Formats: sequence, C-alpha cells, structure tokens
Amino acid sequence: MSASVQAAPAIEPVERSAHGGVVRRVLGFYLLSRGVTTAILLLVLLLARSGSRVGAHSTFLDLATAWDGQWYWLVGVRGYPTTLPTAHGGVLENAWAFLPLYPWLARVLSFGQAALWPVAAVGISVVSGAVAAVLLAMLVRPHVGDRGAVVTAVVFVFSPMAFLFEVAYAEALGLALLFGVLILVDRRRYLSALPLVLLLAFTRPGLQAVALVVLLNQAIRLLRSHRAGLAYPIAESVRAGVLAAVALAAGFLWPWIAGVVTGVPNAYVDTEVVWRASWTGTAQFVPVASWFYAGDFWFGSTFGPIVLGLAALGWTAMLLTAPARRAGRTVRTWSVAWTVYLLAVFFPQSSTFRLLMPLAPIGAVFARWSIRKLAVLVLVCVALQAVWAFIVYGYWTHYWTVP
Repeated sequence: MSASVQAAPAIEPVERSAHGGVVRRVLGFYLLSRGVTTAILLLVLLLARSGSRVGAHSTFLDLATAWDGQWYWLVGVRGYPTTLPTAHGGVLENAWAFLPLYPWLARVLSFGQAALWPVAAVGISVVSGAVAAVLLAMLVRPHVGDRGAVVTAVVFVFSPMAFLFEVAYAEALGLALLFGVLILVDRRRYLSALPLVLLLAFTRPGLQAVALVVLLNQAIRLLRSHRAGLAYPIAESVRAGVLAAVALAAGFLWPWIAGVVTGVPNAYVDTEVVWRASWTGTAQFVPVASWFYAGDFWFGSTFGPIVLGLAALGWTAMLLTAPARRAGRTVRTWSVAWTVYLLAVFFPQSSTFRLLMPLAPIGAVFARWSIRKLAVLVLVCVALQAVWAFIVYGYWTHYWTVP
C-alpha cells in the first residue's frame, strides 16, 4: 500500500527575508532602466533619418506609436472590421491580428479621446513593465534567493528589447499577466490563476503554452510520486486539469470571436499569415514548417537545417545545466512550453526577439554571476538595445526590421 503525500509548502524559500526589500530594489533598477531607455529613444529621434520609420523631426509619441503601435491605436479608436479587407483574392493586413484588452484599456484611460490614446498606451506599458519586473522576481525568488531574483529582474529590464516598456505595444501588459499566472502555477494555486488566464486571452496569444506548462508540471510530479511510492493528490490534479483546459480553450477564444464577427472561420489565422507573406508568399499556414522555410530563407538550404539543429541542441543543453535547474521546475517547463509554441506557430523574422521575451524567467541562470560579469552583461544588453532601437525606428523601414 502506497503512503499518502504529506502536506507541505509547495516551495521552500532559499532566503527568508521580506518581499519588500526585493520589490524596492527591483523598482529602483526599473526606474534606472527607464532613464537609460528614454535617453536611447531620444537619441534615436535626434539621429533618425528622413527615410526612417519615424522620420526626421519626429516626436517621442510618433516613435512610441510606430509599427504595431499604429494598429493598437486603430483598434483603440475604431475597433475591428466586421468584413475582412481583401484584394486580389487574398486577405489584407487588418486589426484582427491585435488583441483588444491593451488598446481598449488605453481608450478608457484616455476618456475616448483619440489624441490622448498614445499617452495612455505608453503609461500602461511603463506601469505594466514595472509590475512584470516585480512579478518576475517573485517567480524565481523562492528558487534562487533574493539576490538571484533581483539579478533576474535586472537582466529583464535592461534587455535588448526593454524599449518595449515605453512604446504602444501590448508586451509589457501581457508579460505582467503571464508572470502572475506562472507564479500561481509554481505555487500550485491553479484556480487562482483562472482570472489572469482569461485576461491574458485578450492581451497576447500563446495560452496554449500555459496549458502545456501545467500539464508538464503535473506529469513530472506524477512520475516522481509514482517512483517514490506515494499517492498523488487527486484534488490537486483536478485543479490543475481545470486550469489547463481553460487555458487551452481560451487560447482559441479570440480566433473564434474573429470568425463569428467576420463570418470567416479562419479570419484570425488568415490575417496572421498576411504578415509573413513577404517571406512565404501566399503559402498557407503549416505548423512547424515555417522554421524550416525560414532556415532556408536566412541561411540557405544547406546551412538552414544545421543552424536550426545547433540552436535546438544549444537551447536544450542550457536547460539541462545546473543554473537552469536551480531556477525551478516551472521556469524550465515554461521554457520548454513556450519554445514548443513558437516552433508550432511562429515564422522567425525580426519580431523573433520580441517574442522571446516570455522566456525572461530563464534569466535566473545569471543568479550567481559576479557583479563584474553582470555589469558587462548589462552594458552589452544596453548597447544591443540602442542598436536595435535605431535600426527599427531611426534608420531603415524594411519589412525585416519590424520590432
């Protein structure tokens, strides 16, 4: 007869100091990072060429609402088309690719004034970025301690894509909600995560990965309980199953709504495919195949598969290292789940860097780095942020420079 699992805290903290000190330090570094990013963006505006995305003599809000920011602004002011725009038999780029919570929240905060929408949108991004940084630290803190939690947040807020915390993109809000969900999954408070999951369903795509991380965590715990001869708690399994099912269903909620409103069942997928047409032409969406096409596009038919294979091996090897294991099971299984999701649905191009931001929790691998190494890492990140911000906003307008 197997023994019952003893009731115990889900996670044993590495350090037992109060949360307040970590929160204050994270917010301090976040404010510092906003100063750095603001200086970078102002310099980009100063150096921007006349033929760039923002053009010469532009304002900060012009930059903040460039690229996808224009689409979110359109959604916030006009909503979504009830008829898909088409030309020559194909769907055109349209607002259905952008989920509504972020732009509509900005509309509420701007009191419905279109001219104030950019200010509200940037404000949401800045505040959400701070919340995301704090929640990221709280996610990894029980596994890597106070210092490691702060280090993980510092790498996050100074990362090469940190300028997204000051532009009209939904990333910051989506990351804040996502890290909140992952904290609750890590603490096994599955039902408490349901409201955040539903909000996330209308903020950023990818909830299928949340369902997968819950199932992976449960599978690992079940296997370990079986090996130890312990009975697995059925009630916890049921709660986890409910969260996984809701997350999976919610991940398809927005595509379903788009299909109902427009009368075109594949409206959302057809709209998303339009954005990769510059690379793939009119080819239909096929899961995973996009990565092989991209490998051939960027590296050629000979080296493309080699590059993809080496990247996969390197990523897998990193997740097996001791620093990655110290980050905790949820961080590692989430890294696997999000990678699987990207492999299934994403076409690698310039937005790849932005779509890697949900992998920020694996930044806990730097938790034990020395101050000197961390300083070098942060300086490199800031330099890359400056270069990338200038490329996408101030220098070129090519399709492959979309942030």
